[in-house]
Amino acid sequence: MITDRSQRWRDRRSRFVTDDTVIDPRRYAVDVVAHDTARAFVADHHYLSRYPAAQLAVGLFGPGRGGISSLDGIIVFGVPASGAVITRHTGYDDPTRGCVLQRLLCLPSVAANGESYFAARAFRLLRQAKPVIQSVVSFSDPQFGHCGCVYASLSGAYRGPTRPRTVLRIAGETISDRTLSKIRNLETGHGGAVDQLVRLGAPRPRTEEHLRAWLERCRRERILVPARQASLFTYCFELTRSARHTGRTLPRLAYPIRSDVLREQLGAEPVVPTRREGGGGIVSTRGDEPCASNGRSRSPRQTRTA
Repeated sequence: MITDRSQRWRDRRSRFVTDDTVIDPRRYAVDVVAHDTARAFVADHHYLSRYPAAQLAVGLFGPGRGGISSLDGIIVFGVPASGAVITRHTGYDDPTRGCVLQRLLCLPSVAANGESYFAARAFRLLRQAKPVIQSVVSFSDPQFGHCGCVYASLSGAYRGPTRPRTVLRIAGETISDRTLSKIRNLETGHGGAVDQLVRLGAPRPRTEEHLRAWLERCRRERILVPARQASLFTYCFELTRSARHTGRTLPRLAYPIRSDVLREQLGAEPVVPTRREGGGGIVSTRGDEPCASNGRSRSPRQTRTA
């Protein structure tokens, strides 16, 4: 979709607000919230209602009825599916130096630039609560109309798209590789992972049935269904000088824009950002047509320095 409005979610339904509204910081506050509070908010409003393995939850509080503040947004920083997510996109060898922005949600009552206001302050609270974390990785899903406009406005480094892959889903919800690994290998937390699948419609494991065999049975009976997941856009927020130095050799590509995403979904040739020879910049190409990169028109030979 090409639109001049900002997408929001309420009651797990997509809503839009016009981009001509601006948040008034005097009327809002950002603070750490309990995971139970964040879990309930995500379940009520986010299109991905499952609460992730979280490290820190931050809330956006705005003016409510009767002069009482209301919870108008949630950001959840969580544990990655594997340490490779952090090491690959931040440059750190130690995966504990990073985390993943798992959920970002503002209600339609928040002004159009509310996400960037909220996220910038949430990053500060993350650094205060978890000083070891230097970088944050996040993904946007173009299948849901998310190209990462908020991440671009915060100067997040665009690392490029992930590879399409096959995932397992139950009742339309994707089950993470980490959840499946816990069950197969009887790792800490596997009981909760089993309960998650049962709540989504899987049968309880039989007596003395190994959980690895139980997963295979769910696949044979088409309870767990394989599905192809399209590419996600990958961003990295380098929160400290150390993080910027560590990630200096990693790609910083031109941000994807909605028109290119729509063009690709319709089967037309998309803009392909590539790293400039010699480092330091990118070249966007699409045949002989003029290219759009970050919303500005360029010829195929023009470049943008990182």
